[in-house]
Amino acid sequence: MGIVYNRRTFGLFDNGCFQNGSNTNFSQYSTYTSDSLSGNTCGAIDYNIYGGGRGGNEYVPVDPENKYYQFAVSVKTIQNNYLGSPGSGHLGFACYDENKNFISHHQGFSIENTTLTRAASPGDTTIYIARGDWSNSTTNHIRSINFYPAGSPYTIPGRYSRFNLFNPGYQLNGITSLGGGEWSVALSSSLPNWGYSLPVGTPLGRTYSGGGYNYALGAPNYPSTWTTYVTPVMHGYVTDAPSSSANFRDQTKYITFLNLANYNYRTQTAGNSARYLIDNVILVECKGNNAYPNSLFSRTEVF
Repeated sequence: MGIVYNRRTFGLFDNGCFQNGSNTNFSQYSTYTSDSLSGNTCGAIDYNIYGGGRGGNEYVPVDPENKYYQFAVSVKTIQNNYLGSPGSGHLGFACYDENKNFISHHQGFSIENTTLTRAASPGDTTIYIARGDWSNSTTNHIRSINFYPAGSPYTIPGRYSRFNLFNPGYQLNGITSLGGGEWSVALSSSLPNWGYSLPVGTPLGRTYSGGGYNYALGAPNYPSTWTTYVTPVMHGYVTDAPSSSANFRDQTKYITFLNLANYNYRTQTAGNSARYLIDNVILVECKGNNAYPNSLFSRTEVF
């Protein structure tokens, strides 16, 4: 259950309960000692933050293919903003691959997968594919493409790839039937050189963006009493158009903590923003698909 030897901690975030009496690994938060859920110290968001991202500094290793996890965060508003709105905002984590590259939503999957019907080369502005039902949405990010070249680290169609044409990848009304089961796709920019050839038969698929991060605990308004939010058990990769909810994007090997501070009232900028506290940032390994009681994550004793 996230036991790590030779350090005083609970769960997989080091100092996630601010038990060190400092903001180590949470440098974007002030330390606060007048109130906390566990121990004598917690983190604080002070004036003035209007929807800005606040993360953790620690890359926590995870193994979603073989292990099960739960994630929890406790928060408390201590002063509403100038219009009376409480602290608020998304609570979750950011996903990274084995090289600590951030995994964007659109990189973690593709749909409507197909293959090239003609070889493509760097500098091309048109490609040729074996299906013509890709979206013609006027929303640019919907018209994005992931490629899966042979010999590259990204060869499984529909899965994670860093070879992307994004936002948009192809032009509006840019897909044209050529007959015989072949379509041309007018790209929005020339094809880059990724260092791998793109012969006939190379897999590719359409992708699109979603939530910037994994907002595993949603985007609540934070009550004026300590409140703990806990995910269900999380396991495996989500590769079918992953949402921004409690899941791991394909090939996630590390996560960092993520909080969009005061995001729900980010347009209320004419005066002081809300102030709130954060404590018990906890990621634990579970015993199979068995959730722990919520009381475990809202303990008040020193971890």
